[in-house]
Amino acid sequence: MRDRRDSPRRHRSGEPDDRPRGIARNVPIVFEDDDILVVDKPVGMLSAHVGGPRGEGYEGDDLFSLVKKYIRGNTKSRTRLPIFVVHRLDREVSGLIIFAKSERALSWLKEDLRARRMHRLYHAVVEGEIPSTGPQSAGTIQNFLREGPNGTMESVAAGEATRARKPARPMRMSRKPDTRPIPPREDDNAPKLAVTHWRSTATGHNLSLLQLRLETGRKNQIRVHMKDLGHPIVGDRRYGSTMDPLDRVCLHAAELAFTHAFTGRAVRLRSPTPASFYRLLGVKRSDDEAAAESTEATAAPASPIAPQASNSSNRQDAGWDHVAEWYDKLIEEGQSDHFSRVIIPGTLRLLAPTPGLRHLDVACGQGLLCRTLSQLGVRGAGVDAAPRLIDAARRSFQQQRSDAVYDFFVGDARRLPELKLGTEPFDRASCIMALMNIEPLAPVFSGIYARLKPGATFVGVILHPAFRAPGQTSWGWDTPQGASRSAPAHRAADRYPRSRRGSPSRHEDADRADRESADARQFRRVDGYLSPGHSEIVMNPGAAASGKERVVTLTYHRPIQTYVRLLAEAGFVVDAMEEWPSLRQSQPGPRAAEENRARREIPMFLAFRARKG
Repeated sequence: MRDRRDSPRRHRSGEPDDRPRGIARNVPIVFEDDDILVVDKPVGMLSAHVGGPRGEGYEGDDLFSLVKKYIRGNTKSRTRLPIFVVHRLDREVSGLIIFAKSERALSWLKEDLRARRMHRLYHAVVEGEIPSTGPQSAGTIQNFLREGPNGTMESVAAGEATRARKPARPMRMSRKPDTRPIPPREDDNAPKLAVTHWRSTATGHNLSLLQLRLETGRKNQIRVHMKDLGHPIVGDRRYGSTMDPLDRVCLHAAELAFTHAFTGRAVRLRSPTPASFYRLLGVKRSDDEAAAESTEATAAPASPIAPQASNSSNRQDAGWDHVAEWYDKLIEEGQSDHFSRVIIPGTLRLLAPTPGLRHLDVACGQGLLCRTLSQLGVRGAGVDAAPRLIDAARRSFQQQRSDAVYDFFVGDARRLPELKLGTEPFDRASCIMALMNIEPLAPVFSGIYARLKPGATFVGVILHPAFRAPGQTSWGWDTPQGASRSAPAHRAADRYPRSRRGSPSRHEDADRADRESADARQFRRVDGYLSPGHSEIVMNPGAAASGKERVVTLTYHRPIQTYVRLLAEAGFVVDAMEEWPSLRQSQPGPRAAEENRARREIPMFLAFRARKG
């Protein structure tokens, strides 16, 4: 993929041009390659003129016209290169906007939007204070929107939306050509589903700063939904705002994230929130926001461990550093029996360690696998992007008496050849429960390959791609008649006789369990598999539900074939692959037998072993 930012522009004299990169003085380029162009639109500029005398062939000061001039000015071809509008931002809204430079790019970007695969995050200042912690700090608005007579969007009740949807007009069958004008479809302005997820991040001066994630993309969707919430966007007089201190609608398109269809690269782009938003609330920006504002709009790859990627090129991605204490406690206190009962024993069996071997643990965390191997006489090194986890690994080895030595390094899993791990190659390498959190993945495999001896073994363990896939995954129950229930259990206890004391007897409990096992089978529903994607994972769901700050990381979904292909491209030969189920057992109850059966049948983890050719 060619990035035009890597090629310095030159004056007519031939000297490099160090002026800010952009299509205009106030329109910086955030990302560009052969297929797409992403710019940071300023407030007050139209995305594109539509219709009237400024339709076809018009070139003015709207963003689309400026992009066309820029594209034509940067090519030697005399033919007009195509440029397409993928989505729009209102004149009063600032932030990231995408243009397609080819029809194929337009097609996959539109499909990503339609399939809700593109991550779009907005920041807005709204009227009224919404608490930034607790159960009232976040929510989802889902309803139907349609355009009113004056062009303003309005919410429609679900029942009315259903009634408004007219059946399609039947096709006219005639041997003679029908020259009559085709009347407009009755459902052209039918209400359309709109979904917006919101979360309050700061409050002050009777205002709130919200993060808003679009699941659908309807005209004025966020503006209408904030009005419906009772907290209109500051400056949005069209949708209920009573104040306009900045002479603009305080809405900013802050983040875009998608998987490039032609390169497979995960692209995450960011435009810093305007400093004026924070001044309205009387609060200070976070360090990350301040760094972003100093560099205008930035294009950053997704973090190798989490979405909190640094905007500074001299800082390591350390997305798990802020949860190091929580993760260390989770593992060390035995709260994750999956590691002790499934992952570690399975990894040891595939690694087949012997005393004296040199082992490299990528994304080693607090060094749990390294400590286990050191007790078997193995030595080596551990690498992780989180400094706090590396500190925990070093402390654990100081407390453990072992003749085997492990060195621990803070480093990026995607840059293993650059790390000072010694000149001696490794006999074994591993990466457990981290590959699904790393993007891009190809540099990780190639880096491990470069650090291994010929014939050496690499073992990877991930959450099974069929266990956590894009879209919705859930547990359900199938009945013999084919009906399914999404609830984990139904009130079958009411159908059976009770003992005289009012509670089921042991015999009745056993009989009910047998009947329930015969009546239903538990299944795992997966709505997507082959399509790549990424999603947010709340790492502290219990604490978040009680009102504490959410701890979020990114997980990247890839089907099994992607891992095999990337390993082969790096030079590895996959010689073993295993699917590991959970060994947990349900508490005694009517559905325990079938829940345990489902755990045995549906794999939770995928492990593979590859050898360096």
